[in-house]
Amino acid sequence: MVRIFVAINFSDYTINAVNYALKLSQKMRAIITLVSCHSPIEENDKAKADEQKMEAELMQFKVDLDHRLSIEERNKIKLLTRIEKGYPEDVLVDISKQEEPDVIVMGTRSKGETIKELLGSVTSDVIKNAKVPVLAVPANSQVDVNRISHVLFVSDFSDTDYRSFHKLIRLIAPFQTKIYAVHFKAVKPDSWDKKRLEEMRLYCRQTYRNHQIEFGFITGDEFIESLDTYILDNNIELIAMTRRKRNMISKILHPSITRKILFHTDIPLLVFHE
Repeated sequence: MVRIFVAINFSDYTINAVNYALKLSQKMRAIITLVSCHSPIEENDKAKADEQKMEAELMQFKVDLDHRLSIEERNKIKLLTRIEKGYPEDVLVDISKQEEPDVIVMGTRSKGETIKELLGSVTSDVIKNAKVPVLAVPANSQVDVNRISHVLFVSDFSDTDYRSFHKLIRLIAPFQTKIYAVHFKAVKPDSWDKKRLEEMRLYCRQTYRNHQIEFGFITGDEFIESLDTYILDNNIELIAMTRRKRNMISKILHPSITRKILFHTDIPLLVFHE
């Protein structure tokens, strides 16, 4: 049973994230918890009325979703609702630490947001601090449960990536999916890079014999431009990667690759953590 938490504030992009999670769950048994948050600051009659309104809206939304599901889907998917007091970026991180769901699903508006919006992104904050995988679903993303065929896993061959790869396999196991496990190099890969790639290839061949996995490199001076080309050439429908912790100096000198991908593409991004 896969446990999924989905953040919803009834905006179009969070409703799209709920629909994405539902479609993914059609191929597995899942408990989907819809989480709405209300302000922790106000404690007056208006705040209480707003909370009651939110609770009613969330319950009605759940009822509508239940009606959309077939009998077979209802046997596989259990829908729950939850109202939490606090900011979403805090509530969801707390949930990740205390309850350890399999994945948290969040909607993002779209690529090309303003710098101010990027810096204040709730999804980016949750990805940064959560202790479980986070799936960021752009507003324009849709999923065909019969055709999640190409997944890109961006790796640096670390031990953590092997654990992330195992989690990825568990989540996509119900789908007929080809995984592209790749490592980015600005210059031509050297013999050490090729050795580490071959080690991962041999490990996956022995461990995941029933899965189609292709290994390789993405090269080019600019990571995002090279990534775009790779996505188009291979019809990538989901990007997965492990988020690295870095020291303060590296954070200042080098913008986060995770953040770049999150706000550059309309492809869903699944982020694992060290």
